[in-house]
Amino acid sequence: MRPLKLVMSAFGPYAGQTVIDFSKLGEQGLYLITGDTGAGKTVIFDAVSYALYGQTSGGVRDANMLRSQYADADTPTFVELEFSFRGKCYRVRRNPEYRRPSKRGGGMTKEKAGAELYYPDGRVPVTRMSDVDKSIVELLGLNHKQFTQITMIAQGQFRKFLDTNTDERSKIFRDLFHTYFFQQLQDKLKQDAAAKRNEFIEQQRRSEQALDGISCIYSAYTEKLQSFAARHYEGCVEEVMVLLDTIIALDEKEQQQVAAAAAIVTKNLTALQDSLSAIDKKQQLEKYIQSTDVRIAGMQKQLEQEAAAAVQRQEALQKLEAEVSEAQKGEVELAQLQTERQQLAACQRELRQLQEMQQRYQSQEVALLQKRQEYKQACDNFNHLNELSDACFDRFLGAQAGLLAHDKLKPGKPCPVCGSCEHPQPVQLAQDAPTENDVEQARAKAEAAQKIRDGLIGEGKALKEHLELDKTLLLGKGVELLGCDDLKLIAERAQAELKDVNNKITSLRLKMGFLQEKVEQYRKLAKTLEQQKAADKQAEAAAQSIRQQLAGAEGQLQELKKQLAEQNELLTDVDEQKLQQEHEKLLVQQRELELQDKRLYAAIKNNQRIKQEVSGYEARRAACEAEYSLINSLSATLNGTLTGKKRVNLETYVQMHYFDKILQRANVRLLHMSRGQYELCRDKMQDADSKTGNSKTGLDLEVKDYYSGNLRSVKTLSGGESFMASLALALGLADEVQSCAGGIQLDTMFVDEGFGSLDDSSLQQAIATLQGLSEGHRLVGIISHVHDLQEMIDKKILVKKKRGLQGTGSEVALVVD
Repeated sequence: MRPLKLVMSAFGPYAGQTVIDFSKLGEQGLYLITGDTGAGKTVIFDAVSYALYGQTSGGVRDANMLRSQYADADTPTFVELEFSFRGKCYRVRRNPEYRRPSKRGGGMTKEKAGAELYYPDGRVPVTRMSDVDKSIVELLGLNHKQFTQITMIAQGQFRKFLDTNTDERSKIFRDLFHTYFFQQLQDKLKQDAAAKRNEFIEQQRRSEQALDGISCIYSAYTEKLQSFAARHYEGCVEEVMVLLDTIIALDEKEQQQVAAAAAIVTKNLTALQDSLSAIDKKQQLEKYIQSTDVRIAGMQKQLEQEAAAAVQRQEALQKLEAEVSEAQKGEVELAQLQTERQQLAACQRELRQLQEMQQRYQSQEVALLQKRQEYKQACDNFNHLNELSDACFDRFLGAQAGLLAHDKLKPGKPCPVCGSCEHPQPVQLAQDAPTENDVEQARAKAEAAQKIRDGLIGEGKALKEHLELDKTLLLGKGVELLGCDDLKLIAERAQAELKDVNNKITSLRLKMGFLQEKVEQYRKLAKTLEQQKAADKQAEAAAQSIRQQLAGAEGQLQELKKQLAEQNELLTDVDEQKLQQEHEKLLVQQRELELQDKRLYAAIKNNQRIKQEVSGYEARRAACEAEYSLINSLSATLNGTLTGKKRVNLETYVQMHYFDKILQRANVRLLHMSRGQYELCRDKMQDADSKTGNSKTGLDLEVKDYYSGNLRSVKTLSGGESFMASLALALGLADEVQSCAGGIQLDTMFVDEGFGSLDDSSLQQAIATLQGLSEGHRLVGIISHVHDLQEMIDKKILVKKKRGLQGTGSEVALVVD
């Protein structure tokens, strides 16, 4: 990552909008950030860190404290950073949460924190703050903590990476060198070992739970089982299984004895039940004989009643048949009357049609007469209007000479008729002379009246034709129905005939109503007759069934009496009470033996099940124990928890390889800066001594002092020595990260203070070391007040405080020689 341009607005001491164009500093070498104390030099690094991660470089300033106290209320607070990564340019913009004037109304409102990330390929920008944080980490391969420990040695923070322990350093290397796989392998083996141990314990628990359920009624064996249970069956499962086989064998033997005794009781009980069944059969036969006698008597009485009822039904049927025969005659007469009524109704319809035709003819005669009167009036009106039109036209022609004299004859001008220029007696224009328009109106009225007259001629002709046609039809119908062709006689006869037909129809209706009642009565009687016949058949069938049942009951009674005689002969010397007492005793014995057999069966099945389950549990437990032993040993080896061994896990072991290479690169620079006095080493003595406890080892540091020949902790280094060691370690880490295939590209580094603790010689060595970084096209920014650095470094970013008339806040200027 290389910064290209930084924009700060109302951020820290920068009141307005401040732009720093890093591209003018070039792609490699050193540049110095210097200026007034408290002017905001470190804020530049904070702005870069905040733009990328939403956090400041040293972790001292909270994001909510970044709003400039010198800024106007309307000036927005934000940081925008353009940077390049792997040859592509990106832009990220962030703003903290702060208060600003409300756009609507008065007062202040809260501006929420926000972030935006813009990609070089024009894709949709990332606008959610959490997504921007995630995208930056994925892009650069470093989170904020790693960024500040590797590429940004912040003020007061340069010793952190130097003094950190194995656990913290391992987390950094895990992301940088992608050693997640080894950690996942360690965790997986640890989880598998724990799971296998839990499975082993579970099988052991199930086995113990199953053995606790053994059924045993033998006191000697019960005491042994209790002693095994008190030890949780530890180491004695096989012995318990042998004891369980013995208990099952004893229960099976006792079950056989119970079965033999039960067979004897069952045999005796069967013999007694035969005798008791004979007694029950005798009692049942006696009851059947009594009930059969009662049933036979009832059926005989029922047959007598049915015979009397049959005689009554026969008499009723004969009477009903006679009534039905009489009523049936009315149905024939009703059918004849219905035919006659239909004929009269047809005649009635035809006479009514004849009357309608006559009425229509008379109305048409009246209409024709009216049309003739209208025609006469139209003729008179036309003649009158036509005469008026002719008169108007004659007067119009007569007035033409007066019009000519009035409009055309002028003194000295020739007459259009005779050509004379003198006009001694011109014709005078009449006062009532019609105009041409009057003539046209009179002619139009006459023509309209003529059209009306002509239309009435057509209508009258049509009416006359219809009248003649209706007259022909009327006379033809009169001849057909009444035998006459005179219109007056047709009307009179039709009226008389229709009255006579109506009277006949009324008479038929009365007669048919009476016959209809007789027909309804006949139908009801016929239906009743059918029902009575059906009931008679059913009654006869029921009587026949009773007779058959009576014959069967009499035969059954004889058979029952015969069986009762046989049972009496068999039970001559039998004591029923004694048999019943013996039967009850045998039943009690049988129930007791059944209960004992069920208990033994349940105990045998339970113990057999326990034996089978425990055998399975023990087999799985032994397999789990073997697998757990193997996996746990492998897990302890990879996780560094073997007893008596170094506490170095597999991931740390791999990271130690990278750490050694980092130290090799760092020591090249540290030996140069310390003039051959100091070299960083892994603390191998701690590895050897840390054989117990939970802390990891393998990535701890110590320093070798070649002047004294001793190894000592890096925490014993002075401030200047620590700065050099931290700088060398950070540079070595950056070099190693970039040298790894697919590693992280680190094109820039920021160093905040620390140079003031160096003497002149060490300062020159440190600067020479940093200048040597240009071979890798790395740009290194340094914040320092050391005056010698200003002479050594040509590229500078000058930060000054504004005072007085210049305003408030700070300003930035680039100096590039």
